[in-house]
Amino acid sequence: MKVPSITSYLIPLLGCSSLVAVADTFTLKNGTVLEGKIVPPLQADAYVIEYQVTPRIKDKKTVPKADVVKIVTEKLDEKAFELIAKLVPTPDFLTIDEYKQRLAAVNAYIAKYPKSSKLKEANEILKTLSDESAEVEAGGRKYQGIMIKAAEYRANAFDLDARALETKIRAAAKNSQWILALRAFADLDKDFQTATCYREVLPVVVKALQTLRPQLKSSVETFDARMEKQTAEVEAMAPAVRDETKRAIEQEAKALERTYQQEKSAQLTWVTPNPKHKASLDDDLSLADSELQRLTTLPPATTDGGKVYRSTWKTIHSDADAEAMEKALAAAEAAALPERYLKMLQEAAKASGVKPASEEN
Repeated sequence: MKVPSITSYLIPLLGCSSLVAVADTFTLKNGTVLEGKIVPPLQADAYVIEYQVTPRIKDKKTVPKADVVKIVTEKLDEKAFELIAKLVPTPDFLTIDEYKQRLAAVNAYIAKYPKSSKLKEANEILKTLSDESAEVEAGGRKYQGIMIKAAEYRANAFDLDARALETKIRAAAKNSQWILALRAFADLDKDFQTATCYREVLPVVVKALQTLRPQLKSSVETFDARMEKQTAEVEAMAPAVRDETKRAIEQEAKALERTYQQEKSAQLTWVTPNPKHKASLDDDLSLADSELQRLTTLPPATTDGGKVYRSTWKTIHSDADAEAMEKALAAAEAAALPERYLKMLQEAAKASGVKPASEEN
Protein backbone atom coordinates (compact mmCIF):
# COMPACT_ATOMS: atom_id res chain seq x y z
CA MET A 1 0.00 0.00 0.00
CA LYS A 2 1.56 3.22 -1.08
CA VAL A 3 1.17 6.17 1.27
CA PRO A 4 0.31 9.41 -0.56
CA SER A 5 3.11 11.96 -0.52
CA ILE A 6 2.66 15.39 0.99
CA THR A 7 2.98 17.06 -2.41
CA SER A 8 0.26 14.83 -3.85
CA TYR A 9 -2.35 16.82 -1.98
CA LEU A 10 -0.63 20.09 -1.06
CA ILE A 11 0.59 21.30 -4.46
CA PRO A 12 -2.75 20.69 -6.24
CA LEU A 13 -4.47 22.69 -3.52
CA LEU A 14 -1.96 25.48 -3.89
CA GLY A 15 -2.34 25.57 -7.64
CA CYS A 16 -6.05 25.02 -8.16
CA SER A 17 -7.37 28.54 -7.61
CA SER A 18 -7.00 31.60 -9.74
CA LEU A 19 -4.70 34.44 -8.71
CA VAL A 20 -7.24 36.22 -6.53
CA ALA A 21 -6.68 37.51 -3.03
CA VAL A 22 -9.86 36.17 -1.50
CA ALA A 23 -12.39 33.41 -1.91
CA ASP A 24 -16.00 33.36 -0.74
CA THR A 25 -17.94 30.48 0.69
CA PHE A 26 -21.64 30.68 -0.21
CA THR A 27 -24.09 28.62 1.85
CA LEU A 28 -27.49 28.20 0.16
CA LYS A 29 -30.86 27.53 1.72
CA ASN A 30 -30.85 23.96 0.41
CA GLY A 31 -27.55 23.24 2.17
CA THR A 32 -25.34 23.51 -0.92
CA VAL A 33 -21.95 25.11 -0.27
CA LEU A 34 -20.02 26.80 -3.08
CA GLU A 35 -16.48 28.13 -2.80
CA GLY A 36 -15.46 30.70 -5.38
CA LYS A 37 -15.75 34.37 -6.23
CA ILE A 38 -18.35 36.76 -7.58
CA VAL A 39 -17.66 37.68 -11.21
CA PRO A 40 -19.34 39.96 -13.77
CA PRO A 41 -21.97 40.60 -14.86
CA LEU A 42 -23.05 42.07 -11.52
CA GLN A 43 -26.77 41.74 -10.92
CA ALA A 44 -29.14 43.38 -8.46
CA ASP A 45 -30.91 40.20 -7.40
CA ALA A 46 -28.35 37.44 -8.05
CA TYR A 47 -24.70 36.47 -7.74
CA VAL A 48 -22.69 35.02 -10.61
CA ILE A 49 -20.25 32.70 -8.82
CA GLU A 50 -17.15 31.23 -10.42
CA TYR A 51 -16.13 28.08 -8.54
CA GLN A 52 -13.89 25.05 -8.89
CA VAL A 53 -15.58 21.87 -10.07
CA THR A 54 -12.26 20.02 -9.87
CA PRO A 55 -8.74 21.30 -9.10
CA ARG A 56 -8.40 22.22 -12.79
CA ILE A 57 -11.97 22.82 -14.00
CA LYS A 58 -14.02 25.93 -13.25
CA ASP A 59 -17.69 26.66 -13.77
CA LYS A 60 -20.11 29.54 -13.22
CA LYS A 61 -23.42 29.45 -11.46
CA THR A 62 -26.03 32.19 -11.12
CA VAL A 63 -27.60 32.09 -7.67
CA PRO A 64 -30.51 34.31 -6.55
CA LYS A 65 -29.44 36.45 -3.59
CA ALA A 66 -32.58 35.34 -1.77
CA ASP A 67 -31.26 31.74 -1.83
CA VAL A 68 -27.98 32.65 -0.11
CA VAL A 69 -28.11 32.40 3.67
CA LYS A 70 -24.44 33.09 4.43
CA ILE A 71 -21.29 34.39 2.73
CA VAL A 72 -17.92 33.91 4.39
CA THR A 73 -14.92 35.66 2.86
CA GLU A 74 -11.57 33.96 3.32
CA LYS A 75 -8.13 34.93 2.07
CA LEU A 76 -6.75 32.17 -0.13
CA ASP A 77 -3.16 32.65 0.96
CA GLU A 78 -4.07 32.31 4.63
CA LYS A 79 -6.13 29.21 3.96
CA ALA A 80 -3.29 27.63 1.99
CA PHE A 81 -0.78 28.62 4.67
CA GLU A 82 -2.65 26.50 7.21
CA LEU A 83 -1.43 23.46 5.26
CA ILE A 84 2.13 24.73 5.01
CA ALA A 85 2.30 25.49 8.72
CA LYS A 86 1.72 21.80 9.50
CA LEU A 87 4.96 20.81 7.80
CA VAL A 88 7.01 21.89 10.85
CA PRO A 89 8.12 20.79 13.30
CA THR A 90 9.11 17.73 11.33
CA PRO A 91 8.75 14.24 12.80
CA ASP A 92 11.75 12.08 13.59
CA PHE A 93 13.59 10.11 10.94
CA LEU A 94 12.28 11.80 7.79
CA THR A 95 14.16 10.66 4.69
CA ILE A 96 15.73 13.04 2.22
CA ASP A 97 12.91 12.31 -0.25
CA GLU A 98 10.33 13.22 2.38
CA TYR A 99 12.14 16.49 3.02
CA LYS A 100 12.13 17.22 -0.71
CA GLN A 101 8.35 16.74 -0.79
CA ARG A 102 7.90 19.27 2.01
CA LEU A 103 10.29 21.74 0.41
CA ALA A 104 8.43 21.47 -2.89
CA ALA A 105 5.14 22.25 -1.16
CA VAL A 106 6.53 25.36 0.57
CA ASN A 107 8.20 26.59 -2.63
CA ALA A 108 4.90 26.12 -4.47
CA TYR A 109 3.16 28.25 -1.84
CA ILE A 110 5.74 31.04 -2.09
CA ALA A 111 5.54 31.04 -5.88
CA LYS A 112 1.74 31.11 -5.76
CA TYR A 113 1.43 33.88 -3.17
CA PRO A 114 4.52 36.11 -3.44
CA LYS A 115 2.69 38.99 -1.72
CA SER A 116 1.08 36.94 1.01
CA SER A 117 0.87 38.30 4.52
CA LYS A 118 2.29 34.93 5.56
CA LEU A 119 5.35 35.15 3.32
CA LYS A 120 7.77 35.76 6.21
CA GLU A 121 6.49 32.70 8.08
CA ALA A 122 6.63 30.62 4.88
CA ASN A 123 10.27 31.57 4.34
CA GLU A 124 11.07 30.65 7.93
CA ILE A 125 9.51 27.23 7.36
CA LEU A 126 11.50 26.91 4.13
CA LYS A 127 14.75 27.68 5.96
CA THR A 128 14.00 25.16 8.71
CA LEU A 129 13.29 22.44 6.18
CA SER A 130 16.31 23.37 4.07
CA ASP A 131 18.67 23.29 7.06
CA GLU A 132 17.35 19.96 8.29
CA SER A 133 17.38 18.51 4.78
CA ALA A 134 21.05 19.45 4.39
CA GLU A 135 21.88 17.68 7.64
CA VAL A 136 20.04 14.53 6.56
CA GLU A 137 21.67 14.57 3.14
CA ALA A 138 25.05 14.79 4.88
CA GLY A 139 24.20 11.68 6.88
CA GLY A 140 22.46 13.09 9.95
CA ARG A 141 19.17 11.99 11.50
CA LYS A 142 16.46 13.69 13.52
CA TYR A 143 15.69 11.84 16.73
CA GLN A 144 13.49 12.93 19.63
CA GLY A 145 13.13 16.31 18.02
CA ILE A 146 16.89 16.92 17.81
CA MET A 147 18.95 16.86 14.62
CA ILE A 148 21.87 14.49 15.14
CA LYS A 149 25.01 15.20 13.15
CA ALA A 150 26.37 12.58 10.77
CA ALA A 151 29.33 11.66 13.01
CA GLU A 152 27.07 11.06 16.00
CA TYR A 153 24.67 9.05 13.84
CA ARG A 154 27.47 6.75 12.67
CA ALA A 155 28.49 6.17 16.29
CA ASN A 156 24.95 5.01 17.11
CA ALA A 157 23.78 3.79 13.70
CA PHE A 158 22.45 0.39 14.77
CA ASP A 159 20.14 1.72 17.49
CA LEU A 160 19.05 4.81 15.56
CA ASP A 161 18.11 2.82 12.46
CA ALA A 162 16.14 0.45 14.67
CA ARG A 163 14.41 3.42 16.32
CA ALA A 164 13.45 4.77 12.90
CA LEU A 165 11.55 1.56 12.18
CA GLU A 166 10.01 1.59 15.65
CA THR A 167 8.76 5.11 14.95
CA LYS A 168 7.11 3.93 11.72
CA ILE A 169 5.47 1.02 13.51
CA ARG A 170 4.03 3.18 16.27
CA ALA A 171 2.83 5.89 13.86
CA ALA A 172 1.08 3.39 11.59
CA ALA A 173 -0.49 1.54 14.51
CA LYS A 174 -1.73 4.80 16.00
CA ASN A 175 -3.60 5.42 12.74
CA SER A 176 -4.89 1.82 12.62
CA GLN A 177 -2.78 1.15 9.51
CA TRP A 178 -2.11 -2.42 10.59
CA ILE A 179 -0.50 -3.68 7.38
CA LEU A 180 1.90 -0.71 7.22
CA ALA A 181 2.81 -1.27 10.88
CA LEU A 182 3.46 -4.96 10.28
CA ARG A 183 5.53 -4.31 7.17
CA ALA A 184 7.74 -1.93 9.17
CA PHE A 185 8.02 -4.56 11.89
CA ALA A 186 9.08 -7.15 9.29
CA ASP A 187 12.05 -4.88 8.50
CA LEU A 188 12.80 -4.45 12.21
CA ASP A 189 12.51 -8.20 12.73
CA LYS A 190 14.93 -8.94 9.91
CA ASP A 191 17.93 -7.01 11.22
CA PHE A 192 17.23 -5.64 14.67
CA GLN A 193 16.05 -8.43 16.97
CA THR A 194 18.91 -7.56 19.33
CA ALA A 195 17.97 -3.86 19.50
CA THR A 196 16.44 -2.62 22.76
CA CYS A 197 13.46 -1.10 20.96
CA TYR A 198 12.59 -4.47 19.39
CA ARG A 199 11.26 -5.75 22.71
CA GLU A 200 9.78 -2.38 23.58
CA VAL A 201 7.59 -2.24 20.48
CA LEU A 202 6.43 -5.88 20.61
CA PRO A 203 3.20 -5.07 22.56
CA VAL A 204 2.22 -2.65 19.77
CA VAL A 205 2.88 -5.30 17.13
CA VAL A 206 0.99 -7.98 19.02
CA LYS A 207 -1.97 -5.62 19.41
CA ALA A 208 -1.88 -4.92 15.66
CA LEU A 209 -1.95 -8.67 14.97
CA GLN A 210 -4.73 -9.29 17.47
CA THR A 211 -6.80 -6.53 15.87
CA LEU A 212 -6.14 -7.51 12.27
CA ARG A 213 -6.52 -11.28 12.64
CA PRO A 214 -10.29 -11.34 13.42
CA GLN A 215 -10.92 -9.04 10.47
CA LEU A 216 -9.00 -11.35 8.15
CA LYS A 217 -10.64 -14.46 9.61
CA SER A 218 -14.12 -13.02 9.12
CA SER A 219 -13.36 -12.09 5.51
CA VAL A 220 -11.98 -15.56 4.79
CA GLU A 221 -14.89 -17.37 6.41
CA THR A 222 -17.52 -15.29 4.60
CA PHE A 223 -15.69 -15.16 1.27
CA ASP A 224 -17.57 -17.93 -0.55
CA ALA A 225 -20.95 -16.75 0.69
CA ARG A 226 -20.23 -13.18 -0.32
CA MET A 227 -19.11 -14.20 -3.78
CA GLU A 228 -22.18 -16.40 -4.24
CA LYS A 229 -24.43 -13.54 -3.15
CA GLN A 230 -22.68 -11.21 -5.58
CA THR A 231 -23.17 -13.70 -8.43
CA ALA A 232 -26.85 -14.10 -7.61
CA GLU A 233 -27.39 -10.34 -7.50
CA VAL A 234 -25.66 -9.91 -10.85
CA GLU A 235 -27.70 -12.66 -12.48
CA ALA A 236 -30.89 -10.97 -11.29
CA MET A 237 -30.02 -7.76 -13.12
CA ALA A 238 -31.37 -6.68 -16.49
CA PRO A 239 -29.25 -8.10 -19.36
CA ALA A 240 -27.56 -4.82 -20.35
CA VAL A 241 -26.72 -3.90 -16.76
CA ARG A 242 -25.69 -7.48 -15.98
CA ASP A 243 -23.14 -7.64 -18.78
CA GLU A 244 -21.66 -4.28 -17.83
CA THR A 245 -21.47 -5.29 -14.16
CA LYS A 246 -19.78 -8.58 -15.01
CA ARG A 247 -17.13 -6.75 -17.01
CA ALA A 248 -16.53 -4.36 -14.11
CA ILE A 249 -16.20 -7.27 -11.67
CA GLU A 250 -13.76 -9.05 -13.98
CA GLN A 251 -11.65 -5.93 -14.38
CA GLU A 252 -11.58 -5.42 -10.61
CA ALA A 253 -10.58 -9.06 -10.07
CA LYS A 254 -7.73 -8.73 -12.58
CA ALA A 255 -6.52 -5.52 -10.92
CA LEU A 256 -6.54 -7.16 -7.49
CA GLU A 257 -4.65 -10.20 -8.78
CA ARG A 258 -2.14 -7.94 -10.52
CA THR A 259 -1.50 -6.02 -7.29
CA TYR A 260 -1.17 -9.28 -5.38
CA GLN A 261 1.36 -10.73 -7.83
CA GLN A 262 3.36 -7.49 -7.87
CA GLU A 263 3.57 -7.47 -4.08
CA LYS A 264 4.58 -11.12 -4.01
CA SER A 265 7.25 -10.45 -6.63
CA ALA A 266 8.51 -7.54 -4.53
CA GLN A 267 8.75 -10.02 -1.62
CA LEU A 268 6.55 -7.95 0.66
CA THR A 269 6.07 -9.90 3.86
CA TRP A 270 2.50 -8.66 4.19
CA VAL A 271 0.42 -8.30 1.03
CA THR A 272 -2.48 -5.88 0.83
CA PRO A 273 -5.56 -7.82 1.96
CA ASN A 274 -8.77 -7.27 0.04
CA PRO A 275 -12.19 -8.73 0.94
CA LYS A 276 -12.65 -9.69 -2.72
CA HIS A 277 -9.28 -11.43 -3.15
CA LYS A 278 -9.06 -14.81 -1.41
CA ALA A 279 -5.32 -15.41 -1.78
CA SER A 280 -4.37 -12.13 -0.13
CA LEU A 281 -6.67 -12.89 2.80
CA ASP A 282 -5.35 -16.44 3.17
CA ASP A 283 -1.73 -15.32 3.07
CA ASP A 284 -2.14 -12.63 5.70
CA LEU A 285 -4.31 -14.75 7.99
CA SER A 286 -1.78 -17.57 7.93
CA LEU A 287 1.04 -15.13 8.65
CA ALA A 288 -0.94 -13.45 11.45
CA ASP A 289 -1.46 -16.84 13.12
CA SER A 290 2.20 -17.81 12.92
CA GLU A 291 3.45 -14.38 14.02
CA LEU A 292 1.17 -14.29 17.05
CA GLN A 293 2.45 -17.69 18.08
CA ARG A 294 6.09 -16.71 17.56
CA LEU A 295 6.03 -13.26 19.14
CA THR A 296 4.15 -14.31 22.25
CA THR A 297 6.67 -17.08 22.98
CA LEU A 298 9.96 -15.29 22.28
CA PRO A 299 12.80 -16.20 24.64
CA PRO A 300 14.49 -13.40 26.62
CA ALA A 301 17.06 -11.31 24.75
CA THR A 302 20.65 -12.40 25.33
CA THR A 303 22.50 -9.65 23.46
CA ASP A 304 22.16 -5.88 23.18
CA GLY A 305 23.22 -5.24 19.57
CA GLY A 306 23.19 -1.47 20.01
CA LYS A 307 25.51 -1.67 23.00
CA VAL A 308 27.90 -3.97 21.15
CA TYR A 309 27.94 -1.66 18.13
CA ARG A 310 28.58 1.46 20.26
CA SER A 311 31.29 -0.26 22.26
CA THR A 312 33.07 -1.40 19.11
CA TRP A 313 32.80 2.05 17.55
CA LYS A 314 34.20 3.63 20.71
CA THR A 315 37.12 1.22 20.77
CA ILE A 316 37.92 1.94 17.12
CA HIS A 317 37.95 5.69 17.78
CA SER A 318 40.06 5.44 20.92
CA ASP A 319 43.77 4.84 21.37
CA ALA A 320 43.22 1.10 21.26
CA ASP A 321 45.95 -1.04 19.77
CA ALA A 322 45.46 -3.49 16.94
CA GLU A 323 44.75 -6.42 19.24
CA ALA A 324 42.01 -4.56 21.16
CA MET A 325 40.47 -3.40 17.92
CA GLU A 326 40.38 -6.88 16.44
CA LYS A 327 38.87 -8.22 19.65
CA ALA A 328 36.12 -5.58 19.48
CA LEU A 329 35.38 -6.40 15.83
CA ALA A 330 35.23 -10.10 16.67
CA ALA A 331 32.69 -9.33 19.41
CA ALA A 332 30.56 -7.43 16.89
CA GLU A 333 30.62 -10.42 14.55
CA ALA A 334 29.76 -12.78 17.40
CA ALA A 335 26.76 -10.57 18.23
CA ALA A 336 25.48 -11.28 14.69
CA LEU A 337 25.19 -7.63 13.74
CA PRO A 338 23.84 -7.22 10.19
CA GLU A 339 26.46 -7.15 7.46
CA ARG A 340 26.11 -3.44 6.70
CA TYR A 341 26.88 -2.48 10.31
CA LEU A 342 29.85 -4.81 10.46
CA LYS A 343 31.07 -3.18 7.27
CA MET A 344 30.72 0.30 8.80
CA LEU A 345 32.81 -0.82 11.78
CA GLN A 346 35.43 -2.52 9.61
CA GLU A 347 35.76 0.55 7.37
CA ALA A 348 36.11 2.78 10.43
CA ALA A 349 38.83 0.49 11.81
CA LYS A 350 40.65 0.61 8.49
CA ALA A 351 40.39 4.41 8.38
CA SER A 352 41.89 4.65 11.88
CA GLY A 353 45.29 3.67 10.47
CA VAL A 354 45.85 0.90 13.00
CA LYS A 355 47.08 -2.20 11.20
CA PRO A 356 45.59 -5.59 12.09
CA ALA A 357 47.82 -7.62 14.42
CA SER A 358 48.33 -10.16 11.65
CA GLU A 359 50.01 -7.48 9.50
CA GLU A 360 52.27 -6.02 12.15
CA ASN A 361 55.00 -8.64 11.80
